Amino acid sequence: MFKSISTKVISLLAISAVLLSACSKDDEPEVTTATLGAGSDLLQYVPADSPFVFATLETLPDDIMDELEPKLDRVLESYRTILKEVVAAKQAELSSEERSSEERSSEEIEKISAFIDELTTLLSVEGLRGAGIGRDSLAAFYGNGLLPVMRIELTDGALFDATIARLEEQAGIEMSVGESQGQSYRYVDADEMRIVIAVVDDQAVFALVPAQFDDAQTGRSLGLTLPETSLADTDIVQNLIQKYGFTNHAVAFIDIPAIAERFVGQPTGLDADLIALMGDDTPELSDVCKAEIRGLAGVAPRMVMGYTGVAATRFDSTIVFELREDLASGLTALATAVPGLGGDRGGLMSFGLSLDIKAAREFMEARLDAMEADPYECEHLAELQAGVASGRESLNQPVPPMVYDFKGFVAVIDELEGLDLVTQTPPTSVDGGFLLAMDNAQALVSMGAMFSPEMAALNLQSGGDPVELNLPQLQMMGVSAFAALQDSAIAVSMGEDAESQVQEMLGAEASSPPPFMSFSVDAARYYSFMGEAIATGDTGADDAPTPEMQVALTEMMQSIAEMYDRMAIDVLFTENGIEMHATETLKEQ
Repeated sequence: MFKSISTKVISLLAISAVLLSACSKDDEPEVTTATLGAGSDLLQYVPADSPFVFATLETLPDDIMDELEPKLDRVLESYRTILKEVVAAKQAELSSEERSSEERSSEEIEKISAFIDELTTLLSVEGLRGAGIGRDSLAAFYGNGLLPVMRIELTDGALFDATIARLEEQAGIEMSVGESQGQSYRYVDADEMRIVIAVVDDQAVFALVPAQFDDAQTGRSLGLTLPETSLADTDIVQNLIQKYGFTNHAVAFIDIPAIAERFVGQPTGLDADLIALMGDDTPELSDVCKAEIRGLAGVAPRMVMGYTGVAATRFDSTIVFELREDLASGLTALATAVPGLGGDRGGLMSFGLSLDIKAAREFMEARLDAMEADPYECEHLAELQAGVASGRESLNQPVPPMVYDFKGFVAVIDELEGLDLVTQTPPTSVDGGFLLAMDNAQALVSMGAMFSPEMAALNLQSGGDPVELNLPQLQMMGVSAFAALQDSAIAVSMGEDAESQVQEMLGAEASSPPPFMSFSVDAARYYSFMGEAIATGDTGADDAPTPEMQVALTEMMQSIAEMYDRMAIDVLFTENGIEMHATETLKEQ
């Protein structure tokens, strides 16, 4: 049987992770709406002032789930193998520590094996259904104050209870049992914290609380008493959905000022109990420090995220790091138009960014001016204030005038041929291109021609026809490459269609609004490459995975490669702050 609390905690956390991951994949929507729908039943347990929330508010239609579940099952199968290897490795480590030269009994080994087998059955659609987690189960992860709570709707609470009981039986342990307001709950202590599991009104509830909490405090963390004002009573979630065009299935936020207020203000509810237990560990803050910390928390007051569109083979999502209005407004001037930057260009991979260096310098100067005009006086922020001097020093370094002409770049790899990670064979050919956007690109070429006879011989002219790059290095590689020039950009392309592609790069439309950064990748090939890299990795290093783990990780990467098609991310500066727009496409069945 397990003889270590840490072993129990690992097992329980593994169960929690399995259940949460299942819900996060199961619950995304199809239509954008500001109606909470069935999700309001979960949000009634979430305090209105909760500092962090992730909630799924409506289930996917059956036709989309029919498409997703087989893909999900294949990925979960690979996770089962990973989990078995992780737990087996941990048990081997604990066995060595606890018994030194004495071996575990065959009975104990059988119990460990049985527990792992029982646990991994949850990593499948069928296993989740058997634990009472249905296709339509919604979930919420939130803070009851600072303490995290997770709730998952169950089709049958008895099935979930029976699953936990089987895990206890197979492991040869029984969790402690408590009771609050007539509601029983299981728990296990890990140092100063307690993991609590209960089935309340056909919901599985997980909570993390201090081990010193009594039954009444634990009951409050489980939501046995509803908050006076819940998130369902407010417009917070509806406003997020409307403002950012989120679907009503996966919506999340982290409220930084609300978290800061727990420490600089007067804590209430469970936070008051938690802060009281911290005692001397809670630093005394002056009124000046409290005010300045509140102001600092307001710089980036909230991170929000959610899906903006979901179909059977496509998921669109947005993450927003909201910024103070003046900062968000200042950042919008930093990104600039670059041909072809933004969206998914196709091919193996593309990456690029845009940045107006002069605008970035002015933005930084404005921030330093503000910190000099109104310096932080709190001793806990002294290091931050000291950074003003080093920032000024960096800005005062001489910069070549041509640097301010830089506007951005786009790099594209359409195809790699001959690459073999197993034999460590480099690619024999590369199809792709590179575009450098800048003011007065002709001046850059002219400067380069002064130092390179080969470049001078190209005689690149703005608006002229593409010129073949007959450079010795490329000829040795057997690579066909062309370059072309415009007033605001220079581009180079390699491959069979290099001449036409270089013209396409220069003529590509710039996205509006321009992204600060953009990335896209053939996700199937990327994860396949990752699997090959893991398979050929060195297993002799001290931190290297075991051969069994190496095989399991390789299989996991391949299963993900079989699920995904492409991924793309655009990072934009907007009036809201920093927005990340992501698109994931899955392979057709």
